[in-house]
Amino acid sequence: MVFIKRIDLRGFKTFNKKVSVNLDTGFTVITGPNGSGKSNILDALKFALGELSPRELRGRSLSDLVHKSQGEGARSAYVAVQFDNSDRKLPVDSDLVTISREFSKGGEGIYRLNGRRLSRKQVQDVMSSADIQVTGFNLISQHAVTRLAEISTEERRKILESLIGIGTFETKKAEARVQLQEADLNLKVAAARVDEVRQRIEQLERERNDLLRSNLLKTEINSQQARILSAQILALENRHQEMSQTLEHEQIKLDQVRHEREDLLQQRAKIEQDR
Repeated sequence: MVFIKRIDLRGFKTFNKKVSVNLDTGFTVITGPNGSGKSNILDALKFALGELSPRELRGRSLSDLVHKSQGEGARSAYVAVQFDNSDRKLPVDSDLVTISREFSKGGEGIYRLNGRRLSRKQVQDVMSSADIQVTGFNLISQHAVTRLAEISTEERRKILESLIGIGTFETKKAEARVQLQEADLNLKVAAARVDEVRQRIEQLERERNDLLRSNLLKTEINSQQARILSAQILALENRHQEMSQTLEHEQIKLDQVRHEREDLLQQRAKIEQDR
C-alpha cells in the first residue's frame, strides 16, 4: 500500500526554513499547541497534490501561502511529499516517488515528480492510480466528519462513490469516451484522406497509361514513317538509276546518228565535187 514517508516544507505558511516530517506505516499522530502549524501540514499535502482553491488552503489567495517574513531573495512556498511505492501502485518504476510543488508570489507554479518537471494534470493522473486525489477523502479537514452527518443522502452517496473510486472510474470512462470519439473522428478523416490519395493514384495511373499509349503510338508512327521514307528513297534511287541507263543508251544512239549524218554529209560533198 502506498503511504507517505516524508514531507518537506520550505517557505510554506508558518514553516519559514526547511522542515522535514518523517512518517511511517501505522497510525501517526502529530501533536502541538494551537498555532504551531499542525493544520498547515494538511494544507501542505493538499498544496502538493495540486489544490488551487485558496479557501481550501485556508487563505485569501495563493500568495498567502508564502511565509510572510521571507525576503525578496526567497519569495516562494515549496512542499515535497515522498511516497513509499514498493508495491508499484503508482505507475512509476521506483520504490520512492516524490511529488513537489513550488509557488512564487509572482504567480508561477512548478510541479515535479522525482525531479522531473510535469504539469499539474500529469502529476494528478499518476497519483489517481493509487486513488490519491486532492478532492477525494484521503485528506479530511477539521469539522469534515460533522458535515458528513449533516449532508443529504444523495451527497453522502456521492462521497461513498468517491471513496470506493467510482467517481474516478466515471471520470476516466468519460475521458476514454471522448478519446474514442476523437479517435473515430481521426479515423474517418484518415479514411477520407486515404480515399482521396487512392483516387489521385488511380488518376495518375490513368494518365501514366495514356502517356505510355501515346508514346507507343508515336513510336509506331515514327517507325512507319521511316519505313515509308526508306521505300520512297529506294524507289527514287531505282528511278534515278533507270533514267541514268536510259540517258546513256540514248546518248549512244545520238552519237551514232551524228556519225551517220557526218558520213552522209561527206558523201554528198564528194558527189557534188565529182559532178
